[in-house]
Order: sequence, then C-alpha cells, then structure tokens
Amino acid sequence: MLFSLQCLIAETRLSDLSLAYQEKHECQSISVLWFFLIPFLVVGIAMFCFKMLDRAPTAINTPNLIMQELCRAHKLSGSARRMLEQIADGAQLQQPATMFLGPQHFEAAVEKAGLTLKYDKRQQTLIGKLRCTLFTQQRCTIDRTHVHPVT
Repeated sequence: MLFSLQCLIAETRLSDLSLAYQEKHECQSISVLWFFLIPFLVVGIAMFCFKMLDRAPTAINTPNLIMQELCRAHKLSGSARRMLEQIADGAQLQQPATMFLGPQHFEAAVEKAGLTLKYDKRQQTLIGKLRCTLFTQQRCTIDRTHVHPVT
C-alpha cells in the first residue's frame, strides 16, 4: 500500500487534484532583445551626454565676458586681470575691453583711474608689464622702478 501511495503522489500534479488550482508560468529568462537593447541605450546616452558637454559655451556679449576673453587671448596672469579690472572700475569704463584698443586708450584709463586709486610700486610695475605685454612685440625687462622693452 505504501508503494501505491508513493506512485500516486509521484505521478499526480496539483492541477489534477483540484480544478481551482492554476499553475502560473513565469518566464525567468531575459529575452535576447534586451541583451542588444541595453548596451545600445547605454552607448546612446553616453554619446548624448558627451555631445552636450563637448559643446562650446554660448557666447553672451557682456562687457566682462569680452574682457575675460581678451585677457585669455593675451595669456595674462590672474594678478594682471585683477589690475585691469581695478583700472576699469576706477576709470568707470562701461566697456573695459576698450583698454585693449591701443596704448592711448590704456593710458587714458590708467590716468583716469589714478585719480581715485593711488598706485603703489608693485601696481606701477604691473601696469608697466601690462603696457609692454599688450602693446609691444618685444620682451620686457624689469628694473626696480620701470619696465623697459628689450632691444
């Protein structure tokens, strides 16, 4: 009897015992489509992000941005940039980039700013370096009081 009961249980399914029982078949494997779709999506998103980050910044024509671009083009140091900003503020220039137009514009701004700012020796030396960097094609030498182009 024990053997017949074991045979009955071994060959019987739950769906055979009860009409209300329904087996649910869930597919556990990922379809082959996902193996191709996921890498393409990851690569596509990465390319999109790279393109967005690789764009050149949009140019906003503000006086300060033009001044920054000119300072970058002339490869000026941070102290030289700050000095030019102080001169532009002291001279109350609406467009600070006008100092780059020529030596006469630079000198006028320095003189006008000199009325409100009192330049110390370090600032005067820095102004001499700026004058030499912006408006001469030669290298400059610096002594204790003046900056001279090398001849």
